[in-house]
Parts: sequence; structure tokens; C-alpha cells
Amino acid sequence: MERELIYGIVAIILALGLVTVAVLKPASQGQYDQLQVTGTALIKEAPDQATIYVYIETRNDTALLSQQEASRILAQVIQALEKEGITSDKIQTDTFSIYPEYYYPPDKEPTLLGYRAVYGLKVITTDITKVGNVVDASIKAGANRINNIEFGLSDAKMEEVKVRIIKDAVKVAQVKANAMAEAGNFKLGKISYMSESSYNVVPYNRVFSAVKESATAVPPEDVEISATVSITYKI
Repeated sequence: MERELIYGIVAIILALGLVTVAVLKPASQGQYDQLQVTGTALIKEAPDQATIYVYIETRNDTALLSQQEASRILAQVIQALEKEGITSDKIQTDTFSIYPEYYYPPDKEPTLLGYRAVYGLKVITTDITKVGNVVDASIKAGANRINNIEFGLSDAKMEEVKVRIIKDAVKVAQVKANAMAEAGNFKLGKISYMSESSYNVVPYNRVFSAVKESATAVPPEDVEISATVSITYKI
């Protein structure tokens, strides 16, 4: 009888112990319903910087002669650009190459025509009104090709625009989240996560169709900037 009573008490204690463990077991963390939305904003901004790609090409019987002639014209072009107010730090080498050119007649050995030297300059100006003058000065000084003109944003303006467009993208995402909450008959909680998904700047490129096209007037076009953000709400 006593043994049965002891067994009964032990069983009760064990049962109470199991119940206590179940009550004290912590609930799993981080499990909650959530709503994830994205917002995209697109704006157009007037450019405050232009990059002109100026090319000099020469061909001579030897690589040395071709390089020397190209260097002479390059010095003339740089001098002309500096007269237009372009500082040396805004005149950068974009490319340089020297290579042989051959004529390939049918069923015959190729014939060497000469050596071509190519200097490519990247000229940057923050005075949009001077773009035409820069092109004309380069051509008159001996440059024989303008690859293209790229209208874009300076670093300072880029940062200012980025802050503004990200704010716009967040507002778009918030409007979308509120609309979904209203349609789904639930309330939005706090934001648990937010990130910038993408940020793109599309500069306007003006491609020149003629080798020595006069570009006294080169009207700029707006730059397109877009940004996308992702926001996660607790609900």
C-alpha cells in the first residue's frame, strides 16, 4: 500500500515537472506575418556636365611616324581646349593604340598599307553652353572624329538627386502598402526592413554622323534617373 502511494506521488511530481517545462519553454522568435512592397520613382533632370569624346587618327609608313604625327596634333588639340577654358584635369586619355593596316587581295599575300595611330580624349566640361565651342575647337586643331557627346550629372548633383529620388521611391512604396492594407482589411505595423534595390542613371548620348560635323549648337537633353526601394512591414 505504501509502495503504491509512493509511486503515485512520484507520478504526480513527474507530471507537474513536465507541465512546468512546457510552460517555461520559450516561444520561437521572429515568427510574424509580414508584407513586402517595392516602390519605383523616375525623374528627368537637366544635365550640368558634358563629356565629349575627341579622336585623332593618323596613318604613315612606319609606326613611329604615325605616332609622332598623332602626338603633334594631340598637342594642338589640348592647347585649343585650354584656350576654351578646359583645365588639364578635365582632359583625359580615353584610348591610345598603334596598329598595322593591310590590304587583303584575293588569292594573294596581304600588303602592308601603313600604321595607324589613334588617340582618344575624354573632355569634360560643366559649362553646357561651351559644348559646341569645344567640338569646333578640337576639329579646327586637327582632330578628325567626334565619337559622341554624353550629357550627364556632376558628382555633387548626382548625390543631391539620389537623395531626392530615393525619398520619392519610398513614398510610392508606402502608398502601395497602405492601399493593400486597406483592401486586405489589416493594419500595417512597424517597418522591419528597408533596402535600395536599384539606382540607375541614363545619360543622353549625342552620336555624330559626320566626321567633321560642325557642332556650334548642341542642345542638351534631360538625364533619366530611376530608383527602386523594398520595404517590409510587420502586420
